Amino acid sequence: MKTPWVRAAVACALMVGALRCGKKESPEASKPAQTEAPRAAQAAQEKPQPYTYPAPVKGHYQEVNIGSFDVVDGIAYRSGSGTVVFVTSKPIASPVLADSPCPMTEARSLLDLRDASFLEVTLDGAGRSKYFAAGKAFGGSSREEEVGSRSWSSKLKANAGRAAGSVRHKRYGSFEFDLPVSTPSLPEVSQGDWVHGNRSIASAPAPSEQAVTAAYRSAHDAALKKDWKALLAALGFDEKKSAAIRGLAGIDSDLAVFADRFLQPGDAAEFTAQPGKAYVRGEGTNSKGKKFANFYHFAPCGDRLLLVSIAENPQ
Repeated sequence: MKTPWVRAAVACALMVGALRCGKKESPEASKPAQTEAPRAAQAAQEKPQPYTYPAPVKGHYQEVNIGSFDVVDGIAYRSGSGTVVFVTSKPIASPVLADSPCPMTEARSLLDLRDASFLEVTLDGAGRSKYFAAGKAFGGSSREEEVGSRSWSSKLKANAGRAAGSVRHKRYGSFEFDLPVSTPSLPEVSQGDWVHGNRSIASAPAPSEQAVTAAYRSAHDAALKKDWKALLAALGFDEKKSAAIRGLAGIDSDLAVFADRFLQPGDAAEFTAQPGKAYVRGEGTNSKGKKFANFYHFAPCGDRLLLVSIAENPQ
């Protein structure tokens, strides 16, 4: 026979069991406890791996109107009988640009995105250039013409699809480079010509208003949402290039600054198109409440449109 205290304990246990059985578990309680791991995995997928490579360019430039900067990256591509050598103060994921049908157009887009500085020459077979261009994406620029003063000297060694050499300016600095040589499948405008006022290819088709407006709206919306993957896609970069760009050191800070160049409300207006280029105007305020009326310049690369420059106009 069970003693009274044993019977009481059994009854209590049965009552607790009944209460537990009758209680309906919430959806949250029924979920597995492992919630942090999936979040961490998702975050890892959203943040690409760091993208690093040996710096193919080394040098320094200093001029009172352009500024003082090192150069660390760049591209080289064939243009007629010459080789354009374009170098930048920040990495621009040059290895993934080498096989692009329009490496200069993509490099120009990244120049703005990174707010970088540049130097450029076009070297002939003897390693000479008729001009020396320098500048900053959202700053000043210059182009010196060779008229016999020999203000700079240059060397070029081309071998097995690569261009190696050096450029030395008597007053402003020098750089060395070792770059793969691209062969664009589409006509390109060098940065030196861009600075000189030649910003389009006469034989290229004029982009349509519908396509340019759509590209601008996609970039504008992604920038305001700070969605970097969507922003790079809207700027015209494919997934491979986008992953490499997002893996560059310091890129998140650069993207945040670049995104602030898109305005609120920034509605697309005043469309203008010419062969090989088109502009759309957007007005509004940036995140600091400053008013601008900016022009967003797009250029075609095959069936893609790339945002290659933003002309900012404070109001």
